[in-house]
Amino acid sequence: MRRTSRWLLAGWLAIGAPLTGCASAAGPAQHGGADNAPAPAPVDDASFARTLREVLADGARDEARRAKVLGVVRAQLLHARARFERGAEDRALRSVLGAMYLLRRGEESPGVFDAETAPAIDGAIRRLAARGDEGRSRVLYGWRARTATKAEAAEIQKHVAALDSWAKTRTGLPIEIAGEAQRAALGRAMLDPTAIDDAVRATSDWIDLGIQANVAFRQSGKRPTQEEAAEVARGLGSGGTTVAALLLRYGDVGGAIEKIDSSSARRIIDPDLYAQLVQAQSRDDGESWRALFAALDEQTTGRVGGELGIDAELLDAAFLGVVIEAYRREPSHVATAVELSRSLASFGMSEAVPLVLEPALGGRPSPEQVSAVLRALVGALEADARANDIAGARRTVNASGGLLEAAQKAAGAAKISPSVADVRQRMAGVLIRGGVLDGARPLLVAALAEKPTSEGHLLLAMLERQAGRPNEALEAAKVASASGSDPLDVADAKLVAFEIHRDAGRAAEAQAALTAALETVTPHAQGRGGGPKRVRALRTLGRVLQAFGDASGAKRAFSRALDEMGGDRAVVGTTMLQAASSALVRGDLEGARAALQKGIDAGAPLEDLVYGALWLMLVEKQLRAVPDGTADEILESALASPTWVGKLAAWAKGRLNDDALVAQAFSESTRVEASFYVAMGKRAGGAPTEESLRKVAESPVLDLMEVQIARDILAPRTTYALPKGAKLP
Repeated sequence: MRRTSRWLLAGWLAIGAPLTGCASAAGPAQHGGADNAPAPAPVDDASFARTLREVLADGARDEARRAKVLGVVRAQLLHARARFERGAEDRALRSVLGAMYLLRRGEESPGVFDAETAPAIDGAIRRLAARGDEGRSRVLYGWRARTATKAEAAEIQKHVAALDSWAKTRTGLPIEIAGEAQRAALGRAMLDPTAIDDAVRATSDWIDLGIQANVAFRQSGKRPTQEEAAEVARGLGSGGTTVAALLLRYGDVGGAIEKIDSSSARRIIDPDLYAQLVQAQSRDDGESWRALFAALDEQTTGRVGGELGIDAELLDAAFLGVVIEAYRREPSHVATAVELSRSLASFGMSEAVPLVLEPALGGRPSPEQVSAVLRALVGALEADARANDIAGARRTVNASGGLLEAAQKAAGAAKISPSVADVRQRMAGVLIRGGVLDGARPLLVAALAEKPTSEGHLLLAMLERQAGRPNEALEAAKVASASGSDPLDVADAKLVAFEIHRDAGRAAEAQAALTAALETVTPHAQGRGGGPKRVRALRTLGRVLQAFGDASGAKRAFSRALDEMGGDRAVVGTTMLQAASSALVRGDLEGARAALQKGIDAGAPLEDLVYGALWLMLVEKQLRAVPDGTADEILESALASPTWVGKLAAWAKGRLNDDALVAQAFSESTRVEASFYVAMGKRAGGAPTEESLRKVAESPVLDLMEVQIARDILAPRTTYALPKGAKLP
């Protein structure tokens, strides 16, 4: 995560013992304070955001706070477990690391490791070991050993022995070996504070060898090997900052100065960074900690990761440690709260972001500051949404009420972007994607009362229809169709109205709504020029013509959309899926194959290709057609994916049966998808599945394409007359 020195550039931003035989390899005999550690305080999802904010704001060293922070860490490990189970492995690993980075020296406790949190540690071990992260893997094995069964303990010892054997095989010049040892020691110390001294010694030895190599080159003129030169450059360029960052990860500025002074880091550390460390220790106020953050950022800009830079994960942990200390001293400082929010969201702790930001609006913030706060909130929400973590997003939304009220009051009549209404609508959209209609509706209604938009009223119409309130849905669709609205939103609203009238048996009203949709979208589908809007218009036209019963016209419209979709992967994926879903409803084998192939050729994301392959497979089975191999190839390539599409691919390939697919669904949307594919698989085999598809069509996850497909399949088999003289593309 890259930063600029915001605070300087903007005026207003002025664990007991591991198993026998593992102690030396998997972790220390015990961490400081573990023997007399309090039990973790009970922290459930309802109290997580509040309790996390409390421990962030409170730097006390008393037992009550320690119990709270241990409770938060344990709860976060449970969140990480759920994320691993969903296949969001990057987010899950960051969640495990973020939980541990909340602990300062002396705050560790074996009480956070038990049978419930063990799967989170297992997932983190799998990810770290796969990328060769020896240091952090060793610590995690030590944690995992606390709850291991006899068989698990034996497996852990095998892995630790393998790490020991691998470490002994390090080869190369002394500085290369020292660099490898330093990386391993650093990784361990980031999670195990008793390993800090070892990491500092390893870094100091590494720096010394770099200095010696540099002197030797100047004296002899003999150029080092490329590998040796890389280690010299990394050691001299980032060694001093690494020692500082390691101690700052624990919020220990005094310890950073002490370790720098007692090691070779003092010989190479940048004087400005050292001066800021000293200033933060002596002044110990919000301003000095912010200046330290900026100095650390300046020293590492362009020097992160790769063969030459400071460890990126260490830097993120150090930034978190520094900004927490700045926040504790001045929680009302806007930039501090915003920066802390970014770090929390990146480590899977978005739920606390609204409560962290709220004090920043307690004074008289400028419109720009209010906008910055709301952007940080949206960023936290989107971090959850990108990982399909609807449970996390809902916790973030639930904690946001006070912040949104404060932002509304602080903004007054000033125009801000995003507005509070924009944020509420985004929140509603995330909850709708997760099937949480009861939580989404109040947010959407409040947003539209403040800032009416055709897109928002269209969303409300869809929500009301899906919630079984057709009259309210028709009213919202009517508002979405009002003069001045986006014409494509108008066409979509007319389609919603058409479906409601059609399903209620009101043929005349259905015909009128469908005709209006056609008249609205046709000029935009016929217009000159390409781009995403024209592609969307062609997709909408295809849906309208399909509703009329004009299969050939729908096929032509979708084909043109596929031809014009360009290289935007999001547009490609959406267009391919709408064309393929239409082909599935119509039983159009040629159309399904063409849509999938064009998606492949245009570089559609693998996730979208898997769904297109599933739909093609279903059409092939339904028509008893010989597969052309395209779907099979895509599904085979997705089998290794830990995400939900990997489970769907396994089902399609016969690796999971129907019951197993349903059992592995982890959210409302995946449960609906599982039910859909099980039903469609049976339907392709000739079994009656109307009742199962009806449950899918009426599910609360209204924006799943599977829901629309089920609705179209179940639609009354009525036909509607195309208007006379209609000119279609």
